[in-house]
Amino acid sequence: MASKGCGIRLVAVDEDGTFLRDHQGYDVERFERIWGQMAKRGCRFVVASGNQYYQIRDLFPAHAHEMGFVSANGAYVLDGSEEVFAARAPREAVEAMIDYAHANPEVPFSMLGVRGAYVERGSSQWFFDDTAVYCHRLFWVDDFRDVDDQVFMFSSVVDGVDEAMVQILRVRDALGGSMEPVSSGDGYFDVVTPGVHKASGLRMLMDRWGISPSEVAAFGDSHNDVEMLEMAGRSYAMAGAPDDVKAVAGHVAPPCEEDGVLQVLEGLFSE
Repeated sequence: MASKGCGIRLVAVDEDGTFLRDHQGYDVERFERIWGQMAKRGCRFVVASGNQYYQIRDLFPAHAHEMGFVSANGAYVLDGSEEVFAARAPREAVEAMIDYAHANPEVPFSMLGVRGAYVERGSSQWFFDDTAVYCHRLFWVDDFRDVDDQVFMFSSVVDGVDEAMVQILRVRDALGGSMEPVSSGDGYFDVVTPGVHKASGLRMLMDRWGISPSEVAAFGDSHNDVEMLEMAGRSYAMAGAPDDVKAVAGHVAPPCEEDGVLQVLEGLFSE
C-alpha cells in the first residue's frame, strides 16, 4: 500500500515557533525515524528560516550535507554546503537602513550578510546574546559601515508583537520600499531585500531538484511564512500562528511545544 506521503517530494519547515520547541530543541530520535521514511521515498527536507545559515546548519549536524537551507528569509540559499543564491541589498538601501538605525538607537539592530552577522558596540549585551541564539557567526563592530560583506538583511526585537508592528510601519515609511520590514513573531522583525522571501528561495531549490508546488508540504507560524504557505500544495500553519497566517494555510498543525511538525510528518510518511 502506498504511504499517505508518497506524493510529497519536499518538506519545508520554518524553525522558531514551528519545528523547534520553545526551548530551541527538537526530538532528534523521533526526527531520525521520520528522516529515514522520507529518504526511502526520495523526499527532500528544507529548513526555511529567518535565522542565519550557520545557526540552522548547527541544528542538523547529521544531515546538513544532504538537506536544503533557505536562510535569512530567502536571502541565502544552499543545497547542502553549495551556495545556490545570495541576495545583495542595494547599497543605497543599506545606507538608508544604517541611517535609520543610528537615528533610532532605542531600537537595536543586527546586520546580516554572507560571512556573518554584526551588532554595533553600544547595543546591549542582552541584544547581542539574544541575536547569538539565531546567528552563530556573530561579531561586534564599531560601525555597520565598516563591515566588508554582502549585506542582505537587518533584524531587530522589541517589546511584543504590537510594538513590532509600530516599528515595521516606521521602517517601511523611512525606507520607502528600498528594503521591506516583515514580522517574524514575538516582537522580532526583519528588514529584507525586496522580492526576496522564503518562497523565492524555496522555488530555487524546487527548480534545481525538479519539484513542483503540488509536491511540497510546508509548515510555518508567522507572517514571513505566508508566501511559502501560499505556494505549497500542502500547507500547515501551526496552532499558535496568527489567524491571518492560518487563513492562507490549508491545514493547522499541533503546537510546536507538542512537536506538531513531527506529528504531521509521522502521519504523512507512515509505513
